[in-house]
Amino acid sequence: MLMEVFFGFFVVSLLGVLWFLNLAALLQKLKMDKSIHNQVILGAVLTFILIFAFMMFSIVS
Repeated sequence: MLMEVFFGFFVVSLLGVLWFLNLAALLQKLKMDKSIHNQVILGAVLTFILIFAFMMFSIVS
């Protein structure tokens, strides 16, 4: 039970923060007309991990 709460509140929240920070960096680079390749790849990976974490949390609880 404790592991599910830890996973639900800490890991998913941390992934959400990382996803948002990556989005902010992507928007800044777009505004400065720089290459956004790294942010796009990182955003895709973080989105996959975040969706997987949500699915695992819903299965466990």
